[in-house]
Amino acid sequence: MNFYFSFQKTFNNIRTALCILTFLIAIGIPDAQAVDYPLGSEGIKAASFPGPGFYYVLYNQLYSSDTMRDKNGDEQKIGFDVNSYAMAHRFVYVTNKKFFGADYGMNIIIPVVNVDLKIDAAGVDAESTGVGDITVEPLVLAWHRPRQDVTISLSMLVPTGEYDESDAASIGGDHYNITATAGTTLFFDSERLWSLSVLARYEKHFENRVLDLTYGDDVLVEWGFGRSVGLFDVGISGYAHWQITDDKGSDRTSDDLDRIYAAGPEIDMAIPQIKGQLRLKYYKEFGGKDTKEGDAFWLTLVKAF
Repeated sequence: MNFYFSFQKTFNNIRTALCILTFLIAIGIPDAQAVDYPLGSEGIKAASFPGPGFYYVLYNQLYSSDTMRDKNGDEQKIGFDVNSYAMAHRFVYVTNKKFFGADYGMNIIIPVVNVDLKIDAAGVDAESTGVGDITVEPLVLAWHRPRQDVTISLSMLVPTGEYDESDAASIGGDHYNITATAGTTLFFDSERLWSLSVLARYEKHFENRVLDLTYGDDVLVEWGFGRSVGLFDVGISGYAHWQITDDKGSDRTSDDLDRIYAAGPEIDMAIPQIKGQLRLKYYKEFGGKDTKEGDAFWLTLVKAF
C-alpha cells in the first residue's frame, strides 16, 4: 500500500548566534536535508493503494546517523551524531466513487517525533520531542488491473510542528510544500506473486516563515521487488533522493545539491484475524552527498475496518 507521511528528521538551522552560524558555513556543514518525505516508508509494493474502505496505519521509524557527507561524498570529521524516532498515525478513506476508472481516496498523517542531535565541532547538543508537520492528501487516484496497480496523488505539508530557529533539533520545518506522486506496481504472473514497484515524488518547497530560506526542489523514488509466500511478502526495497534545484535566500548555508541512496531487506506479514498487515524493514544508506548517511528501521502496522 502506498502510505507515507512527512516530518523533518534532522535540524533546519544551527543556532541563531551569528558566530556559530558563521562557523558552520566555514567548516562546510550543509543545510539540513530538506526533503520532507521520510524516505523508505512504503517498501515492496510502494505504488499499490488499497480499495474502498477505511484504514489506519501506524508507522514507527528509528533512524541513526553519525556520518555527514560533503558535496564530494567525503565524510566530514565534525563529531556529527543524530538519532530520531518517529511514530506517525495515518487515517485513510477510499471512497466508492470512480474517476477515470480509478478509486478515489484521501488521507491525513499526524507524526510524533523525537530528535537527538549532536555536532561536537559546533558545540551543539539538542533534543526535541513533539508533534511534527501534518500532511493532508485530498487527492489519491488508484487503478487496479489484473497485473498492474497505478497510483497518482497530490498532497500538502502543513507546518504545524514546533519550530525554533535557535533550536538545532526543531521538530517542524516551518514551511509548506506541495508533493505530486505517481507510481506503478507490476505483477509478473496472474497470481500476483512476483512484483516490482516504483513510486516517484516531486517536492516543491515554499519559503521558510522565519528565515530567508527556500529549499530546492526534490525528486524522490522508492522501489521494491518481492515475492508473496502464503501470508508473507518478502523481498528487497530501497529509495533514492536527489535535490534538483538550488536553495535560495540569504540564510542558506550551502549551494550544493543533496543526494542519498538506500536499500535493504523487507518482510511483511498478513494478519487475517484483524484484517491487518505488519511490515518490518531495514535500510542502509549510501552514496550520500551534502547530507547525512545512516541506518533506518521501520515497523508498520496496517489495519482495515
